Parts: sequence; structure tokens; C-alpha cells
Amino acid sequence: MKRKNVMRILSVAAAVLLVGCGGGNSKGSDAKSEDGTDAVSKSQTSKEEGEVKIPIIITTGANDAMDIQMKEVVEDFNEEYKGKYQMEVEYLAGAADDYRSKLKMLNASNSLPALIQVGPEPAFYDLLVENERLVDVAPYLEKDPEWKGQLMPQGIETFTREDGKMYQIPTAGLQLSGMYYNKELFAEAGIETFPETWEDFWNACDKLKEANIPALSLHTTETAWCPMLLATAYMGGTEEGQKFMTQQFPDNFDNPEFKKAVEILKKQFDYTTSDAVGGTYALAANNFFSGNTAMIANGPWMMSSLTDADYAPEGFADKVGYAKYPGDVMIGSMEQSSWCITTDYGQDVIDGAIAFMKYYTRPVYSTKRAVEAGELSSVVDFPQEEYDKLIPPMKNCVDASSDVKTVLPSYQTKWDPVSQNDVFGREIPNLVSGSISVDEFVQLMNEGAAQYKQDIE
Repeated sequence: MKRKNVMRILSVAAAVLLVGCGGGNSKGSDAKSEDGTDAVSKSQTSKEEGEVKIPIIITTGANDAMDIQMKEVVEDFNEEYKGKYQMEVEYLAGAADDYRSKLKMLNASNSLPALIQVGPEPAFYDLLVENERLVDVAPYLEKDPEWKGQLMPQGIETFTREDGKMYQIPTAGLQLSGMYYNKELFAEAGIETFPETWEDFWNACDKLKEANIPALSLHTTETAWCPMLLATAYMGGTEEGQKFMTQQFPDNFDNPEFKKAVEILKKQFDYTTSDAVGGTYALAANNFFSGNTAMIANGPWMMSSLTDADYAPEGFADKVGYAKYPGDVMIGSMEQSSWCITTDYGQDVIDGAIAFMKYYTRPVYSTKRAVEAGELSSVVDFPQEEYDKLIPPMKNCVDASSDVKTVLPSYQTKWDPVSQNDVFGREIPNLVSGSISVDEFVQLMNEGAAQYKQDIE
């Protein structure tokens, strides 16, 4: 079987996709706690009857397996540490965009939770570092070799900055996104297997269209996540495209690789539902779960929805396959699931947050995240007996991750927020309708990048 291959490939893939991330100098606090780690001078704590409260926000709107798993870890932690630490959870009935908007609002009032995720917002992360809003966790890792050994070494290396500080806690695993596909709809259109080349992929889309089946679940809001995954995966087919995807905040999108990706972005909408333009991710996902579309680009965190009666009909998971993008490409970024500890609280809360992160990355939970959310680790084994119990598409995911040729970082962790949030949301519908050309879209991306650079200067 391929369990050991998964670990080997992820070690290599993580090193490749993380090129260009991290590094840089930053300011830091000189205050020290009793154990010698950096501390903050703020006295905001959450003690009540000797129990330290640790604020955290967990989203619930997208039925994300990672959020579901986090809720379980929180409950277990609160039970084990009852009387000493208590995770104080705010459940946010929204998806990723709602979470990020909430964090920005709380940041403005210096009232962030103790634990936050900022990976998909690199500009916001840089702002927090510059303003000394995040705790340097490097000393804590050095004082606990057992904890450090449970985290992927590629993440430790990448998140360690030039000054030796580390503000993002490395993950114990990595999730690689690919393509979900409905095998029954494929069969109706006369398609036997998932296409491995882009030429075969578009031929499959044509066959589905001829059978009156929308091939792709798409949307244009929320940085156009699903169609942008497919568009950027296309860039992974060339060395030049791979190099472009490692750039942090590129200021020039006017290159052949990005232009072709924009053409692929536009082309997808010839094979989708009538509600895709202006639609949300939730709508796109529902179209797939309802059997209205044959494919959706997304990560393994969506697996839990395939067997959830609130999202998909009974037995739906048995109809679904999971594959690499055409050209032997998958997409994943450690930053998207890493956690940071904020400096809005006193040392007692920071210590509690560290205790929780050690709990969260215990091998038992790393294995559960591998099984339930496809977060595969290069340091924690994936037991064969657990693999045997996986639903078919999750087995496909593990197998695909074991021999993928190219792993790209996610555009959300690489491109500036003005281009993603403003240009994408406003201009992708215009691109699809033909109101603007590919070249005009590229120019607007350059203007967005320039606006971002101006905003931070």
C-alpha cells in the first residue's frame, strides 16, 4: 500500500510549495515570562475562579471538516484541563470570508481572540507582525522537543524568520486540493475515467455539455475560490508558471502564464450553471451535492459534507471520486491551516493557548485530521487500518497525494488583498460576459497590486 509513500511525497511537496514563503525581519517584545519566553506587558486576562479563559473563534457555516474537528478538540481539551484552562469559543455562522472580516474588525479595537488563523490573508498577517500583535512561539518549541517533533519540519523551517522568530505555529500535516467528480454523471456522458491531461479535460467538459450536464460548480464571490483553483492549477504545468506562483505579492501580472490562466478562468464558465456568475461558494458546493454539476475543485476538508445528510443525499459519497488536477498538479499551503497566538492577553492566556496547541497537534488528533480532513503528515504515520475504513473519495485523495508531481501554493496566500477582494469580485463577472478582455483584466490586476503597495507605504 502507499502509506509510507504519502509521507515521502509530502516531505518533498511541502518543501517545493513553500519556496518563497516566510523570512523577513520583524519587531518583537523584549519582555520575558518566568520561563524565559517572550511575554507581553498587557494585563488583559480571562481568569474566573482560577480557570483561565482562552478566546477563540470557530466558523460553522461551510461544514468544514477542520472546523468540526477543532470543535471536538476544544471539547476534549476543556474536559481534560477543567479548572485550569477553558477554551472560550465564539461559533461564527459563516465561512472563511466572514471569519477574516471578523478578525479585521476585532483587530481595529485591539480585541482579537487569543488564537487566530491568518494564513489566507498574508497582508493582514504582515500587519499584525509589524504592530507586534503576535507572540513569538519559537522559544516554546525549543523548550519542548516532543511538541516540535510532532510538527512538519518543512513548516518549522519556513515559518522561522530571518531574526529567528516564529509567529505562525507549523501544522502537523498538509491538505492538498484537487477535483471532486460525480462518477454517475461521468458515465451518463460516456466518460470512463477522470482526465489526466488538459486536452482530455476540456473534451470531457464538452461531452458533459452535450449530455446537458453542467461540468463545473463555479462562483465569482469569495475570491472565486473554485474557478481560481482550476485556473492556477493550469499554471503548474510549466516551470515558468510554478515560479510565478511562488512570488509573494507580485506587482506585475502581465506575463504569458497568468494570461493563459485568465483565459482558463474565463473558459470554465462555458461549462457551468446559470447562477455561477455572482454566486457564492456555498451555492457552487450545493450544486455539486445536488447532482446538478459533475465536478468541483476543492480540498479534502469538504469530505465530511459528502456523508452529511444536511448537505448531500444518502449514499452520495459512493458516487464521488477525487483526483489530481490535469497535468499531475495539486494545490496546498501550510499557511492556510496554521495558527497564531495574539498579544492582546496576559501571559496566563498565552500559556493556555500554547497548551491548547500542544494538545491540538497530538498524534491522535493528527491521525483524526488525516482521516476526516485529509491533512496528511510527513511525521505522523497514517495507519493502514484507518486507510481501509476511509470513504472512497478520501482513499482517492490519499493515493493522489502519494504520487503527485507538482504541488503549488494557493493564490490566496500569495497575491495581494486588493487584487483578490476588489478586482476579482468586481471584474470576473465582466471578464466572463466579455465586457473586458483578458489583457484588460491583467491590467486591472496590476492596478490592484499597485494600489496595495501604495496603501502599505
